[in-house]
Order: sequence, then C-alpha cells, then structure tokens
Amino acid sequence: MPVTDSAWRLFFALDPSPALRERMAAHAARWNWDERARPTAARRLHVTLVFLPRVDPALVGELSHAAARAAASCRGCTLVLDRAEVWPAGGIAHLSPSRIPASLQALHDALLAGALAAGTQADDRTWRPHLTLARRAREEQAPPEFEPLAWQVRGFSLQRSRLGSGRYEVLGRWRLGTAAR
Repeated sequence: MPVTDSAWRLFFALDPSPALRERMAAHAARWNWDERARPTAARRLHVTLVFLPRVDPALVGELSHAAARAAASCRGCTLVLDRAEVWPAGGIAHLSPSRIPASLQALHDALLAGALAAGTQADDRTWRPHLTLARRAREEQAPPEFEPLAWQVRGFSLQRSRLGSGRYEVLGRWRLGTAAR
C-alpha cells in the first residue's frame, strides 16, 4: 500500500519506569544547560529501538504482530547508561551505553526486520541506543562524572509522534518473553 500524506511517524521504544524516569530527570538537572539548550521533558524520555518516519496507518496491525513476535523471542536485560555525550549535529545531549547487551541488539534487529517485512520505511542509520536529554546543547555542558543509570529492560512500546504537539501516543506495549498485552 502506498504511503500517503497522512502517514504517521512511529517508533518502537524502551520506556522507563516512573522511578527510573525520576532518576533520569535528576541526572539531566546536573547538566550545565545554557539558554540555547532545549531539555527533553521528563514525560518524553525514552530510548528509540526503531524509528519509522512514514507509516501508512493501515500497517499498525502488522507492526503490532511483528512486535509480538519480537517480544516472544527476546529476553529482558540490563541496559547501563554510562556515557554522557553531546553529538555535534543538532547538539544532541544524551546518555548512552558503552556496551549494547546482545539481547537488546537482538530486539532491535527483530523489530527492524518485522517493520521492513510489513512494508514500512525505517531509519537506515546504524542504531546507536541513547536517551536524549536535550537538543541544541554544547559538549562542555555534560557533567564530568556521574553515577551510571542501570535500566532493567522488560518490555517496549510502539508510539506515534504527533508532530507539532509535543505528544507521543502509545499504540501498544509488549513484555519481553511474552505475548502482547
């Protein structure tokens, strides 16, 4: 089915628990933001697994089936966000892991394969899991030292990004090693 002008921007994501989200927000508060930096609202903090920039809404069901298959075949893991950096392009201030757990890489790969098999377009850049803390930041704004954040990954979601609204709409959630819920 062709992608129309009413295509949706979707992404599979790891969503932090409320307690972890609080720890992430506390970490972000330790950065030395200047007036140019645009910190990410705590409610929007997540790690993108697969970004799907233009999806025909009719394919959401197929993506949900692909997500259920991926969830059933992948196990949970601990993701340790132990690197604080700023990417020069866009000034993306973020936390990232120095090591990607094999089970998390397998989840990304399964979701990407399922999305492509469903006929969607996907971001074709090398996947670099990260938690965006702000945009338009500068490298010297990162804290010199911090306690790494350990994230017990047990599930993921499919979300729609509503451009211009600052909102994400959760379309489905899956627990790793189980069927959809």
